[in-house]
Amino acid sequence: MKPFSFILLSCSLLPLAAAAQTNFHAFDSYENMIEGGPVHTLVVDTARQHLVTRLPRACSAAVDNATQSVVFQLDSGAITITMRVTTNSPGLLPSDDTLRTNTLAANPGAAVLQISSCATGFKPARFVDTTVSLDPTRNFRTRHAFVPCPDGLVEFTFSAKEQDFDKGRVAFNLLLTSFRVDLLENQPNPPR
Repeated sequence: MKPFSFILLSCSLLPLAAAAQTNFHAFDSYENMIEGGPVHTLVVDTARQHLVTRLPRACSAAVDNATQSVVFQLDSGAITITMRVTTNSPGLLPSDDTLRTNTLAANPGAAVLQISSCATGFKPARFVDTTVSLDPTRNFRTRHAFVPCPDGLVEFTFSAKEQDFDKGRVAFNLLLTSFRVDLLENQPNPPR
């Protein structure tokens, strides 16, 4: 198994527009699985949540504390998956119209292919698939998955060229189906 490359970035140049969380700590770890021995995981601790997901093989990652996100790269960067922790919509999943609007705003010029449900190790989520044509020979696909968590949405975004999308979807699904959330004890509830 290829070792996991973990790079910590401290990007203090970007202002934090929508992040009300003051605690964001990401680190790699290992867990013993009954059926397969030790597996590599990424753990993100926030003020009240302990988020864990299993990492795909041959994956590198970069943590950006300023945007409270982790960027995973596979196949030397041909496939990129971002996990971003937000305080948007705590505990609730926004409407499909809101998810569509937010996804299109993040992907100018894109068209929505589908909106559907997807499984996670925590609770059901929704995803929005988009495509954009960069030129007549290059199409780019993106899948945005939104997981409602007690302190806000965790957004997983997967981007790849059209021909790499199916291969990357396997790694994306591994991240989602292994994703779980534990509330940290002795932490105050967020204001509602």
